[in-house]
Amino acid sequence: MTFALSAADVFEAAILLEERGARFYADAAARCTGEAKKLLSGLSSMEKNHAERFRSILEELRASSSAPEPRPEEAAQYLEALTSDRIFTETISIGAKESYPEILEKAIVVEKNSVFFYTAVKDILSSKMEAKDVDRLIAEEIGHFHSLTDALRIRRERNGGA
Repeated sequence: MTFALSAADVFEAAILLEERGARFYADAAARCTGEAKKLLSGLSSMEKNHAERFRSILEELRASSSAPEPRPEEAAQYLEALTSDRIFTETISIGAKESYPEILEKAIVVEKNSVFFYTAVKDILSSKMEAKDVDRLIAEEIGHFHSLTDALRIRRERNGGA
């Protein structure tokens, strides 16, 4: 059976994804100090801003449409798979003894998975957002990835590769 995800479905999933990302980075920042805390807190703030942007679009969608069609179970499962254990897996959770490099490595995985999600649903997002805005969002997620990989590289260089 085939199904089509609605724009509302995708924006709901994107809001959940961004909120999870904001919590992930806030939790990580709480375990760090200095530049590490600043980087992770900034990423948390950016993820919150993305969630708010999507929430506004979702509200506009709901206000402009008639009663939503029921979501096929397969669509709900697909969205759950895209946003839950495929992006924020058990191995992504931050333990009490995680080092900053370990946190960065986990954050890099989160950002790569986020880019995958937004690329996978780009056509649906583009139906309700300007294509350039969708591309900008994906570019921001890629920018997060680069910030994290740069921070990890610098940390390893300072510590002799460790």
